[in-house]
Amino acid sequence: MGTSKKGAMAKDTVIYMLAKGIEGVVGVVTMSVMTYLFATFQMGLYSTVNIAITTIGMVAIQWLVQSVLRYVNKYDILNQQKEFYSTVFSAWKRVNVGVALIALIIILVVKTFFGNIPVVAKFTENYSYALMILGVLWFITYNTSQLMIAMLAAVREAKLNLLLSLITVCGKLGLMWLFCKLFGSRVEWIFLSYFITDGVTSLIGMTRLKIFKYLKGGKGSKEILKELKDYGTPLMGNMITTSVLNKSDIYIITAVLGASAAGIYQTNYSLIATAFTLLSASVMRGSYPTILRTWAEGDKEATARLISEAVRMYLLLAVPATVGVAAVSDVMATALFEQAYVEGHSIMFWVAFGMMFLGLTEYSIKPWELTANTKAIFKRSLIGGAVNVGLNLILIKLLGSYYIASVTTFIGFFVYFLLARYGTRSQLRWKLKGKSLFRILLSAAIMYLAIYILKIFMPFNKINLVLFVFCGMIVYGLVLYISGEVKNEANLVLNKIIKK
Repeated sequence: MGTSKKGAMAKDTVIYMLAKGIEGVVGVVTMSVMTYLFATFQMGLYSTVNIAITTIGMVAIQWLVQSVLRYVNKYDILNQQKEFYSTVFSAWKRVNVGVALIALIIILVVKTFFGNIPVVAKFTENYSYALMILGVLWFITYNTSQLMIAMLAAVREAKLNLLLSLITVCGKLGLMWLFCKLFGSRVEWIFLSYFITDGVTSLIGMTRLKIFKYLKGGKGSKEILKELKDYGTPLMGNMITTSVLNKSDIYIITAVLGASAAGIYQTNYSLIATAFTLLSASVMRGSYPTILRTWAEGDKEATARLISEAVRMYLLLAVPATVGVAAVSDVMATALFEQAYVEGHSIMFWVAFGMMFLGLTEYSIKPWELTANTKAIFKRSLIGGAVNVGLNLILIKLLGSYYIASVTTFIGFFVYFLLARYGTRSQLRWKLKGKSLFRILLSAAIMYLAIYILKIFMPFNKINLVLFVFCGMIVYGLVLYISGEVKNEANLVLNKIIKK
């Protein structure tokens, strides 16, 4: 494995970690602000609409996003960028126009012919027509921004992605707060702020990649489109089952326990799930383009080593994050949320534990992704999703509590991980030295002990939350360094600083 490739992967990973770190911090602030702007019932409504739109986005456009990530380097090497991008954006136009037309026709028909039916009237009282239309508009800018961010990551535009992350999270928070202060707290303002901000992000990305010339480029290549569909279509099923693993519990909780319970659950769930998604994405987006290019060059052994190194980097972050959530979940909820939401902190550890295994699964399925065997991914994720839904349907009603939903979600993710790990055991299997895993776990355990001692003597508030997290990071980093696990990386950073 070339030093330059490993260095490029590490450099991109650091930039994406910075971007996702900032995104995560602002995301925490946003979630905290939302608990004070919106009642638990409103947060329940927001959660169901948000999940519906992002799930439709997964089905309609994520197959294309994932295919772009997989094949953009191939067509760059072949010098067929024009044909590739024209094909991608021809498909993008058809998806957006089709979904928007279908959604608007349904809204118009329901309003015109069924609006006076009691059940429909009750539904539209909560989910207004304005909210539905804003949801359709946001769908377009949301999936476009997702495509732009993926394309920028694939061509290693890491610094621009950092800027777009800042614009996205800060813009959504600022506009949402402004609309609520000017016009009162309405769920519609959340989606209006999302629509505007993702639209700006999309335009910047399209301008940087000079996409507008490809929008006029005709239908593109049928051969390239077939390749994208063959790879991406099975991933649609995988996206659906992953969404089921992540989000189906909200609808079951809403149906069984009500929108307020769903709002409390989803607020606590989202805080942790979003942070782990960003963490996983920072490592993956930094490493995946280099892994893909190495695979395209035919170097199988180097690819396996790169994946193993990416897993190590991921666990260096994910293990202390999971242990840290276990240590400070009660402090986080008390310090960040309005009182009505605090009771939900008990689910945070199980969410973190499950998301950690979902991140590991992403590396376990890489052999299938690289060989375009996405059907194998779909089958495993389908089983994990079925386990989660089945347990939720039985246990949420039986126990009358949303807490169990976080445990069943963990079980679903863990089953998916085991199936993926076992299924790829004979192909490009990532390896982690037992010594490295022991050092990481030991460092995280000592970090937990340090935070636990601090909590005994200090009250729960925002300042002390920051202090607990900061002290935990220092303790974890020091123990890792003393153990020798990150000594080489630390020395490289110090040498670069000294040279400057």
